[in-house]
Amino acid sequence: MSESEWLTWAKRLRAIAQTGREYSRDSYDLERYDELRNIAEAMLGRLVDAEPARIAEIFLPEKGYPTPKVDLRAGVFDDARVLLVRETSDSRWSLPGGWADEHDSPKQGTEREVLEESGYVVDAVKLVAVKDRHLHPYTPARLERIYKLLFLCEVRGGTPQASIETSEVGWFPVDDLPELSVGRTLAADVELLFAHQKQRSLPVYCD
Repeated sequence: MSESEWLTWAKRLRAIAQTGREYSRDSYDLERYDELRNIAEAMLGRLVDAEPARIAEIFLPEKGYPTPKVDLRAGVFDDARVLLVRETSDSRWSLPGGWADEHDSPKQGTEREVLEESGYVVDAVKLVAVKDRHLHPYTPARLERIYKLLFLCEVRGGTPQASIETSEVGWFPVDDLPELSVGRTLAADVELLFAHQKQRSLPVYCD
């Protein structure tokens, strides 16, 4: 039995415990769901070599019914060059983007992320893909489920400018990419976005 199977089961147990904790009103059931959650977090800690307290911190902001997080990424092109930003966290490059904000629509969030991380004002003109991070070779693995929304965008203004999270902004040939921050962006993401840049009628990819 693979470690990934155990990890999947432990995360599912924790999700069941959280859902039960949210909807149950019986005091004995609440105690059992708390115990189940503690066991699941201990299992997760053992599997990823982290203290159970650290696992609890990862899931701490999550309340109610557990749902995936949403990561927004933008494909911005100038002919055969793609806009990338260098992440301060690992000094590698990624498509501009970040976590969706509950106060933005996906389109608005993507446009905001590009402006904040690169200095460019863009229009998100097409949803290209909805990817389940768990089903693709993004590394390192994440405990929470993450859906990645890839949008094709067009520049309509602004100037290149780094941010707190990004140290550089650059344009790179799509066939000669720098070292990517593969927890955020894969070369396959750039290739897919560029294919839609060249042929806007392509269907949306969805896992």
